[in-house]
Amino acid sequence: MTVLVTGGAGFIGQHLARRLVAAGADVLALDLLLPQVHADPDRAVEAFPGRVAVGDVADEAAWGDLPGGIEAVVHLAAETGTGQSMYEVERYHRVNVEGTRLAAGFAAARGLPLLSLSSRAVYGEGRYGCPEHGTTFGGRCCGRAAPAASREDDPHHPVSVYGETKSLAEAAAVEAAAGAVPLTVVRPQNVVGPGQALHNPYTGVLAAFLAMLREGRALTVYGDGHQTRDLVHVSDLVALLAWALEHQPPPGEPRILNCGSGVRTTLVELAEAAISGAPVRSPGVTHVDVHRAGDIDHACADLDRLRELGAPEPRWGAHDAVADFIRRSWDRPGAGAAAWDAALDELARRGLTS
Repeated sequence: MTVLVTGGAGFIGQHLARRLVAAGADVLALDLLLPQVHADPDRAVEAFPGRVAVGDVADEAAWGDLPGGIEAVVHLAAETGTGQSMYEVERYHRVNVEGTRLAAGFAAARGLPLLSLSSRAVYGEGRYGCPEHGTTFGGRCCGRAAPAASREDDPHHPVSVYGETKSLAEAAAVEAAAGAVPLTVVRPQNVVGPGQALHNPYTGVLAAFLAMLREGRALTVYGDGHQTRDLVHVSDLVALLAWALEHQPPPGEPRILNCGSGVRTTLVELAEAAISGAPVRSPGVTHVDVHRAGDIDHACADLDRLRELGAPEPRWGAHDAVADFIRRSWDRPGAGAAAWDAALDELARRGLTS
C-alpha cells in the first residue's frame, strides 16, 4: 500500500511514516516545509522514509502534481498555534479549511480512503456536568458544574480561530468526501513526544518548559495552574492512526474518534513532571496572572468509542510522557525561553491577553 501523508515531514507525520513503513507500506509526503515548523527542512526531508513532494495543501496545483499509485490519504498538514490563530485568521482558514477540502476532494476523486486529523479544540471548554442544570457544553453553567470528558458527538464550541478552522475543516471533509469514500476523523488532545518542534513558540507549553529548564529558569505557568489538559504520547496517537487506516468505516458513514489518555492533568502537575525529567535542579514554578485569547480551562477525551470499536488504547500516562519528552529532547537544539516571552508580548500588543 502507498499512503500519502500530508504534513508528513513534521512531528506526527515522521512517527506515522516510520510505523507504516515498518508494516510494509510505502509513504509519500506532501509538505511545504515551513521554517516555523521545520528548523532544518533538509534534515526533515532526509529523515522521512519516503519521497517528499514540496507543496502547499491549500494550493490546488500541488495536488495535481502528485503521482499515481496512491492508495490512501492521511491528512495531517495544518496550522496549529492557538494564540497565533487569533491574529493570523486568513492564514489559518486557508490552510486548515481549504487544505482539508482539497485533501478530501483529492481522495474522493481517486476513490481513496481518507484519514483526517482534527483537534480537541473543536470542543472549546467542552462538556460540564452539574447537579442542578445537568449536562452543559462550552463552559460552566454555575459554580456547581464540574468538567467532564468530551464525547465525539458533543456539539462544537471552539473558542479560538484554530478550533473554529478545525471544526469547519471537519465539515469540509464530510462534504467533499460526499459519501463516496471512507472517512475517519481523529481528534487528538495535546500530543507530546520526541521530535516535537522545539523552536516554535506556538506549539504548546512543553517546549517552553524545556527551554526554561535548560536556562535554569522557574517554569512559568499562566494562571493558578489548576487548568487541566489531557496529554497523549505521539506513539499512542500513531497506533490509533495506523489502526484507523486498517479499519475503515463504510463510505457515507464518517467515523469520529477521540484520542487522548482520558485522564486530566493540571498545568502544575505537567510542570512537576517536566522538572522530574530534567538532569538539572529547577527553581520550581512561578505563576503569571494572564489569560490568552483562545485558551481554555479544561480538556479531556472520553475514550468509550475507542473501547467499543476495539481500537488501541493509550499506553502512556501524562507524567511519564512529559518526563520522557524532557529527557529525550534535552540535547536537541531549540529556541530559548525568550521566544515564548516574545510570543506572549505579541499577543499582549494585539490586545489578546487579559
